[in-house]
Amino acid sequence: MREAPVRSVFRSWIREDPAPAYVLGGEGARLSEMVAQGLVSRFRKEGETAELVYWSVVDLERESPGAAWRSPSFFFRWRVFLLPDAGEWKQGPRKEILTYLESPDPSVLLVIPCSDRKARKLFTSVRGIRSASPGEEDVVDAMADFAVNLAAEEGKALSGDAAVFLARWVGADFPRFRAEMGKLLSFGASRGEIGEEEIREVCVAGGAVDPFRLADDLIYRNRKGCIEKLRRFAAAAESGDYHSLVGAIAWSVRRKLADTGRRGTGIAARSGGAGSPFSVARGAEILTALSRIDRDLKGGSGLTPEQVFEIRLLKLLA
Repeated sequence: MREAPVRSVFRSWIREDPAPAYVLGGEGARLSEMVAQGLVSRFRKEGETAELVYWSVVDLERESPGAAWRSPSFFFRWRVFLLPDAGEWKQGPRKEILTYLESPDPSVLLVIPCSDRKARKLFTSVRGIRSASPGEEDVVDAMADFAVNLAAEEGKALSGDAAVFLARWVGADFPRFRAEMGKLLSFGASRGEIGEEEIREVCVAGGAVDPFRLADDLIYRNRKGCIEKLRRFAAAAESGDYHSLVGAIAWSVRRKLADTGRRGTGIAARSGGAGSPFSVARGAEILTALSRIDRDLKGGSGLTPEQVFEIRLLKLLA
């Protein structure tokens, strides 16, 4: 179990003086709603009135963003606008928003997901905004940090390791993650501590296949079980799910490596598994392959995500 709280790249954003805009690139674009809700929650805890407003691409085209944001609110001290992905903006709204940010209203905060790298460059010259483009591990840590703090607010203990497991188990889709967290807290109403056992019992896994069982099959060279699980996973997976699978397998391997380091020897294969005991060399081999899979998933291989995974896994299972 982790003794220190899970780190989060966004924690300082919530605690520090408000910025006119928060731009989340890369994998972090999926956590834009979490950041927006965190800002509103912070203001309300401080006794301020605040509202969260969701804007779509249609809203950007239907209304003048600058005029709407500069119009005073008689009901709220702070207004947080969660915008659609900047890569989806048309030229007109894009220019107007960039012009607005040159002289923003101090009571309005914009949260902008920006999964497109070229679109994110639009904000590099804007003064005063906060911008980050976290990777998969940072996104998981941010979600885990959210879960630990939410559990603490409800009087529950959720360890860092259990929170990271929850993020891996549910997947990096914040609305689903928040819903599963609600179920978990409701289920554990009479319990002071929530762990991995409760998460497996209550929360729905992010995909059709338990990624940690797939990881175990890979670690212990259970060729049949691993490939069967991968093909069932692929039958329902979207392209982004494969990145989550890379992270889940890597996390499982790192946990095994940590155990190996403490024991100083290989870990025997699990009951019913196949192949030899887990070793540092085996862990390094899998992590190297996962790095190559991640690179191929980001383009350039000419293969589908399923093909990328299956080719690499078959080599690891040989």
